[in-house]
Amino acid sequence: MKNHLGKIYLLLLFPLYLFGDSQLASYTQNVSKKELLVKEATQITITVAQKDYSTAMFFQLEPQKNDAYEIILLDQITKKISLHNSSTTFRYLLFPLQSGEIRINFNCTLQRASDNALANGFTGGHDDVTWVKTLDTKLPIEPITLHVSPLNEKIDLIGDFTLDANLQKSDINQYGSANIRYTLKGAGYVEKALQPLGNIADVSSFSQVTDILSKATQNGYELEREYSYALSSKKNFTIPAIDIKAYSPKQKRYYTLKTQSYNIKVSAIDPSTLLDNKESPATKSYDFAALKDIGIAVLIFLAGFTSAKIAPSLSFKRVKKQAFWDIKECKTPKELILVLLQNYKTPLVEKHIKELELLEYKKSERSFQSIKMDVLKNIM
Repeated sequence: MKNHLGKIYLLLLFPLYLFGDSQLASYTQNVSKKELLVKEATQITITVAQKDYSTAMFFQLEPQKNDAYEIILLDQITKKISLHNSSTTFRYLLFPLQSGEIRINFNCTLQRASDNALANGFTGGHDDVTWVKTLDTKLPIEPITLHVSPLNEKIDLIGDFTLDANLQKSDINQYGSANIRYTLKGAGYVEKALQPLGNIADVSSFSQVTDILSKATQNGYELEREYSYALSSKKNFTIPAIDIKAYSPKQKRYYTLKTQSYNIKVSAIDPSTLLDNKESPATKSYDFAALKDIGIAVLIFLAGFTSAKIAPSLSFKRVKKQAFWDIKECKTPKELILVLLQNYKTPLVEKHIKELELLEYKKSERSFQSIKMDVLKNIM
């Protein structure tokens, strides 16, 4: 009987708990699209606004992790009308990864700080700051429900994309390489494992993927990606035509990105013509073009051999170094958080994002520059 009375008591208190929090702040939700396809982008906007004007208030909002979707913070904008009247708008980009009904839950925290705490929080020297003490309260947020339909065909891309191919030359010698680059541009969702060109029989292949642009936007990932291949063989071969299946939610149709095939002619070189018996050139005239091709081939071979021996993580680091300028240019914790979420989505930076969030809300004693240096050390 006591157990039943205890449960009834809790049920009676729960609405009071919700009501109490609703007197502190309110929120609004907006979803750009609730009926969508697997991996189709949708934007979620949640604004939390202060209702209790007796104290300063800050807001934190975090979506709960779930394998059913991929969610990224686009931006977080705080509007401060006065010291005791503020609101924060959070915009997220979400990709559903499976069909059916998907629920997205959020954890929202209200942080209240007295005027005295705010005043003391900004006293002291540069290295001796008393941080703001807050009273934290959870604000219940209604889960967002999406209805996700499956795709009728297996696809590699969802969105609107173009694919271009650029072959450097189709006539090479047996020590040279045919260099071809595929450029994928557009906005939407791209399978991470996508490789336009597969293995070709009797052809050695070295490849590299470079993101010239990769940015989360309300339409999905705005992307410009280069897939570069160096192909070598001792006999003629064909680079096959490429067919990449895609779906456009805007045009509501399936389509295929295609490139033509390329025939590569491989000419043989007689090794005896390269050097004579007197350790000097066989003729007075040099075939600089042939020697240049040989030198390039040797470099490609050494690069490929080294790449095969070194861990893949080193390749990752080499590509990423090209984009470190965006980290170095960040001037505030909020800017660096957005850069890391959009361009460096790896487990290596998750702990630094949490440190930056604490710093943004004046709950960390670390300096912004020291955190930024740690980020660069970990991903270089």
